[in-house]
Amino acid sequence: MRCLLVLSLFVYTYALYPQRNEIRQYDSLDGLWTFVREQSNSNGTGLVNQWHLSDLSTFPNATQIPVPSAYNDLVEQREWRDHVGWVWYQLKYTPAQRDQGLRTFLRFESVNYFAMVFLNDKNVGNHTGGHLPFEFEVNFDYTKINFITVAVNNTLSNSTIPPGEFQYKTEVYTINGQSYSVYPDGFFEQTPDFDFFNYAGILRSAFVLKLGSVFISDVWIVAQANGSLSYTITLDKSTTGLTANVTVSSLQPTTGTIVYSGTGLQNSAVVQNIELWYPRGYGYPSLYVMEVKLLNGTQVIDIYRETFGFRTVTWDSDKIYINGKTFYCQGFGAHEDFELHGRGYNPVVMIKDLNTMEWMNGNCYRTSHYPYSQERAYEADRRGIAVITETPAVGMRYKSDSNCSD
Repeated sequence: MRCLLVLSLFVYTYALYPQRNEIRQYDSLDGLWTFVREQSNSNGTGLVNQWHLSDLSTFPNATQIPVPSAYNDLVEQREWRDHVGWVWYQLKYTPAQRDQGLRTFLRFESVNYFAMVFLNDKNVGNHTGGHLPFEFEVNFDYTKINFITVAVNNTLSNSTIPPGEFQYKTEVYTINGQSYSVYPDGFFEQTPDFDFFNYAGILRSAFVLKLGSVFISDVWIVAQANGSLSYTITLDKSTTGLTANVTVSSLQPTTGTIVYSGTGLQNSAVVQNIELWYPRGYGYPSLYVMEVKLLNGTQVIDIYRETFGFRTVTWDSDKIYINGKTFYCQGFGAHEDFELHGRGYNPVVMIKDLNTMEWMNGNCYRTSHYPYSQERAYEADRRGIAVITETPAVGMRYKSDSNCSD
């Protein structure tokens, strides 16, 4: 499982959560997309016929569905709910002329399971695995409407995470020496090796990111209960002559003061008189914000702000400790599922879930069995709800080089 864990961390840390500020901008692609469903378990009709070159809204079976959302429960037909194979999304996007000097990226917070992303006539990238963000640098045509097309396949196998069984049914029976097929030609079954529904589609938000020629690609922060603070800032490409100004400020309304300032892409310090982050019932969930300003001489060329808390989590054979206090988890094993949009991100449902947890005096939850949305992680941090993240390897029964190693 080590290779899977490293992959997950790489995807998360490279793709910083989208942010609007003095330098960074983005366009949200959330809304209604054209949607076309292939026949279940087709041979890739859309790929063979290059559907990304067509206006999918002209197809006789085209409709519109919301992004973000799973597609499974949006109609009453069982064929949609139990669909296995390819579906196609398409959106018409007109870039602003003022953005021509910027680097642009297509970013998706989650597409389940396999995604092929096209911009106009080009396949700009592919991604395997749901519930993790990914992004590709793209070049828009500023003279026309651009077509963003995403082909999604939800087929599971013993090498997917989570895994499933995919089998063609070919049993026959014999009567009076004559053989008959039990199933029609091409009949198959997909059986998940897990106890939750395999919601599919573009499950979380999509964006067009607009960044400068050099930008901050990762901010790695380690903050402990003793006040120790270290950080590493990664740029998207190696460039000499750049530096960073870094400040850390309290987010508490009673203080809001700067507790640390430094320079450089990597540094460490001990911060005095900090307020610790505690889960509900153990203290206040004090948070801080690190502001990173990337400088080329005196010119600010990028800014990113990340919230975090000073805390230390330890454990022994009997207990978990947060900042030295014994922590008793009063919480839930949760799912992000909800009627209608499945596992699609919905801030209304998220807030209702977390409010209900608080109403029941909960102070933690365990993710089941996949990475949750980053919006949910930020909100749990703000509320003082501890999150136990579970490795997404639920149901793995086969050793495969494609998803694990010794």
